[in-house]
Amino acid sequence: MGLVKNFKQPTYLGYLALIRIAVGYHFMAVDIPKLNARYLNGKGLANQLAAGVVKDPFAWHRAFIQGQVLTHTHLFAYLTAFGELAIALSLLTGCLVRVASSFGAFYQANIFLTLGFAAGGATYGLNRIFILLHLIFVAASAGRAWGLDCILKRAFPRSWLF
Repeated sequence: MGLVKNFKQPTYLGYLALIRIAVGYHFMAVDIPKLNARYLNGKGLANQLAAGVVKDPFAWHRAFIQGQVLTHTHLFAYLTAFGELAIALSLLTGCLVRVASSFGAFYQANIFLTLGFAAGGATYGLNRIFILLHLIFVAASAGRAWGLDCILKRAFPRSWLF
């Protein structure tokens, strides 16, 4: 399939492939430092969350972070590190982008509530942009352009995953 033909997918949003790859690159760049023993033991995540959770605007979310996440930081450090890695690989390869972006929007919403409000400024705005981009990727099937979802959609035409 040629480059021009690849941009003419049924979604007509082939230009989203560049944005999808850039967001995947960002997730990968943020995740690489987390794949070490110092982060995975949970102390780094606990320090980061404890500093930001006090400004969480929703009491139910703040209670969840303080009651569950901060008491099980070892588990949530692994979920964070390997979840970000899975989202990054999905966005970079264009494989199962709808599924990964659904999780990505949920993940970014939690980061936004816990850390975005506390940090304000650029972090606040960047998290909102990432949430919006993930929702656009889900709605537009962004993996069908320059991604493996195009091949998978042809193999499984009735599936909503691609």
